[in-house]
Amino acid sequence: MTLLYFIPGLLLAFGLYRMAQAALCLPSGKSVEMMRGIHGKRDMSERLQAALTPLARLIARLFPMSEYRQKRLAADFARLHMGETPQEYVGTAMTKSLLMPLIGLLFIPLGVPWLALLTAVAAVLAYFQRMQTVRKRVEAQNREIEAELPRLVETMNYSLQDNRDMLTFFEKYRKVAGKALGVELDRLITDMQIGNHEAALRNMDARLGLPSFSTLCAVLCGVYQGVDQHTSLLVLEQDMRTKERETLRRLMEKRPGRIKIASFILTVLMILMFMVPLILLIIGNLQAVGF
Repeated sequence: MTLLYFIPGLLLAFGLYRMAQAALCLPSGKSVEMMRGIHGKRDMSERLQAALTPLARLIARLFPMSEYRQKRLAADFARLHMGETPQEYVGTAMTKSLLMPLIGLLFIPLGVPWLALLTAVAAVLAYFQRMQTVRKRVEAQNREIEAELPRLVETMNYSLQDNRDMLTFFEKYRKVAGKALGVELDRLITDMQIGNHEAALRNMDARLGLPSFSTLCAVLCGVYQGVDQHTSLLVLEQDMRTKERETLRRLMEKRPGRIKIASFILTVLMILMFMVPLILLIIGNLQAVGF
């Protein structure tokens, strides 16, 4: 019975608080956090990050990374507009993962050592998950760019028939480009405005690392050399669309079985849509001849 009185009382108190907040123009929690950010006050996560920074730098020095991994992470951070360096990011990830087992040691005096073991396993999993987060975000951007490349090549193929000014084309296409490709086009346009066009295209190719864009980059460099690439762009467009259909087909195969059921039902309905008029036509002809 106490619970039955407590829940309505709690809801009534919350309603009265919301009414008083609206009547007295009290700031909400988000407004308070924004005001703290304006005055330079950091939240708990930022304070924790600042406290772990010296330890993260020490661990980064104790466990140096290879030059190849450092360059790859630096390229990924540049694409994601992350201000951290690879050493700081990896050092912070290792620091947080090392602190978790240390905290888990507190479960041993409490008589639950299996929780300490689970904490150590969770720390290892958290480290690898944090390291894979950047790569997954980059792969998601690459997937979005690859999906838009066929439309880009098709538009380019029509535009180059009248004007071979690639800078003007990219500036116009930027207005309708997707988010991921638009960010890369902004950098490409800036590089083309202040430097060599072919070098700008090759720099974008190096940033993306996509085989399909590498082929497009080679074709566009041929355009700057005066080669007629109309046929090459047509073939490239068809290849990209074929690859995109295969990618979508593989994604559909990974979806839940209900999508396959819906596809089966749709196929049956399509067959019936074509077969029913044909059967009615046959029956009508048979009745007309006396059967």
